[in-house]
Parts: sequence; C-alpha cells; structure tokens
Amino acid sequence: ERKRPAGNSYSALELSDDIGDEDGSDDCIHLGEKKRRLTLEQARALEKNFEMANKLEPEKKMQLAKALGLQPRQIAVWFQNRRARWKTKQLEKDFNILKHDYDSLKQNYDNLMEENNNIQAMIERLRNKSQSCHDQKFQANSSKLQ
Repeated sequence: ERKRPAGNSYSALELSDDIGDEDGSDDCIHLGEKKRRLTLEQARALEKNFEMANKLEPEKKMQLAKALGLQPRQIAVWFQNRRARWKTKQLEKDFNILKHDYDSLKQNYDNLMEENNNIQAMIERLRNKSQSCHDQKFQANSSKLQ
C-alpha cells in the first residue's frame, strides 16, 4: 500500500485510485453493471468538498451528483470511503505520536534507572568507606585503651 501525505488532500496520483480509463478498459462487472470510475475532475471536486465538510447534507449530495454527472449513491459511497481513509490516516498519525512519546518516555526511564543504579552503587561505596573509617577509629581507640 502506498503511503499518503499528511493532511486531508491527495495528489493527482493518489486520486487515481478513484479514477478509471476514459476508454472503459478499467471498468469491471458488478452485479451486471459496469463500474464507472471517477474522472480526475470529479475526484478533485469530491476531494474539495470533503475538505470543506466530511459529511454531506442530502441537498448538497444531490447538487454534487447533478454537477458531476454521478448518482447520489456514488457520492455517498465516495464520502463514506473517504471518511474511512481519513480515519485510518488519523489513527496512523495518532499511533505515531503515541509511539514517539512512548519511546521518549522509555528512554528517559532507562536513563533514570541507570542514574539510580549509579547513585545506589555510590551510596554503597560511601557506606563501606564510612564503615571502614569507623572501624579504623574504633581499632585506634581500642589500642590506646590497652
């Protein structure tokens, strides 16, 4: 699957998913009817309308269908599919943001754990050194008393 750019708009190449050959060579049989693909102009017009509002009122759907020479059902299905693509893209973006945040937090956590371990080791060394000094003083005092 091709990666699409961020945002709501699509390039002409990406709009070609919705566009068929003018000679009908890209048509397919669907329940006894030929499936008509959109022209570049139709796809661009639909995309422009989607950017203004991702849901259509019935009047706007009829108006678009008439202006583009399409059936209202084709317009409705196109918008439904486009909303699904948009939602998928949003989920991908949200996932990437969350993954980046997680990776950053994980790195910070790992750094803090390493720093904590180093501090714990330093505390242990200082305790041992303190105990050693205490033991030496105790021995020195004991030998003076004898």
